[in-house]
Amino acid sequence: MKKLWSLDYIRVKENIKELVTLFYLVALLIIGIIIQPPAQFFDGLASILTTEGLLITDYMEVGGVGPTLANGAIVGLIGFALVKINRVPFNGPVLAAIFTMVGFGFFGKNIYSVLPIILGVFIYSRIRKESFKTFLLPALFGTALAPLVTQIIFGFGWGVLPGLMFGVLAGIIVPPMASHLLKTHNGYNIYNVGFTAGFVGLLFTSIFRSFGYDSQSVLYWGEDFNSISIIIFGTMFISMIVLGIILNKGKLRDYLEITKHPGTLATDFVALGGFGNSLMNMGIVGLIGLLYVLLVGGDLNGPTLGGLLTMVGFAAFGKHPKNITPIMLGVFLGCLMTTFEANEPGPLLAALFGTTLAPLAGQYGAAIGVLAGFVHLSIVTNVGVLHGGLNLYNNGFSGGFVAIIFVALLGAFKNNK
Repeated sequence: MKKLWSLDYIRVKENIKELVTLFYLVALLIIGIIIQPPAQFFDGLASILTTEGLLITDYMEVGGVGPTLANGAIVGLIGFALVKINRVPFNGPVLAAIFTMVGFGFFGKNIYSVLPIILGVFIYSRIRKESFKTFLLPALFGTALAPLVTQIIFGFGWGVLPGLMFGVLAGIIVPPMASHLLKTHNGYNIYNVGFTAGFVGLLFTSIFRSFGYDSQSVLYWGEDFNSISIIIFGTMFISMIVLGIILNKGKLRDYLEITKHPGTLATDFVALGGFGNSLMNMGIVGLIGLLYVLLVGGDLNGPTLGGLLTMVGFAAFGKHPKNITPIMLGVFLGCLMTTFEANEPGPLLAALFGTTLAPLAGQYGAAIGVLAGFVHLSIVTNVGVLHGGLNLYNNGFSGGFVAIIFVALLGAFKNNK
């Protein structure tokens, strides 16, 4: 019997994983605080906390770079604290959740809007009489619905209490739906809670519209943040590679084993290949995303940096260079062949977040990955209207539909060779 590679990696103590994760969160927080004068910082943070936060709301455009970095870091620290309190190991899914929370803290989630969703999942765990840590990941990823809270408070003007109540209700709904919907795409859409949040957003948006209250996707898009973003996040991604090499004691060959996994849910690279290899993969995937944005002439801002950090997080939980590049290429080719431009907000985010479909490329090959990216571009630009911008993981919503289509067709053809 072939020896399992997962038994060969260099093991890293749990406290090292925690410290590395905490280091990046605190570093972003400190940078965010010091790069702007105090008056500008607090004014910008106030703007972030009082905006509706619908998709796509670039907090860098709304409040500035410093407040955006600080908000994202604090949102990530909330996730970090919940993981520690519930004594959940810092594995691949946890890293994906924390870095995704940070990324969306740059465009849609804020310090308080995530809390009612998390509370709702906690209440669900009490109803089920199960430990909250069993549902911790749906709680963290379920904060995709944070704009539901702020839209009710500021968009509809209903006040704080209704906003909190609807947020809690959404949190109660997320876990059972996420469990059910996972079966529909067989794990080929990594952002399963994003798929779930799309349906929850559809539910609330439809009800609101029937009473005359509508929410629509918006576009606040910053264009002047490339230089500082390259310095901050280019350094971050390179440091991850360096730290990974150090933790691996210079053993680089084992990293390549990660690329042999298709990445379907749930593929925990920390468990399969160790923290050092996973950290290297996170840095490499981040640089690939960064390079794509720059090559197509795109903007580095809250949404695109959120996309990069989400890619980085899921590089510990299913994504690697071999299975994300076909998806990104498919989106780019779609832009060349259709009316879309690769550096426009929608297509740019589709290339980054569309890597939710990486398992299709990993399992069925690069050609299928390219085709999936092409189809995803067309679908993702049309589904946002269904949830009115209340679901920040719009690409996860779209990715669910694409995965369902491809899994059904590929399964049929596979069974009839």
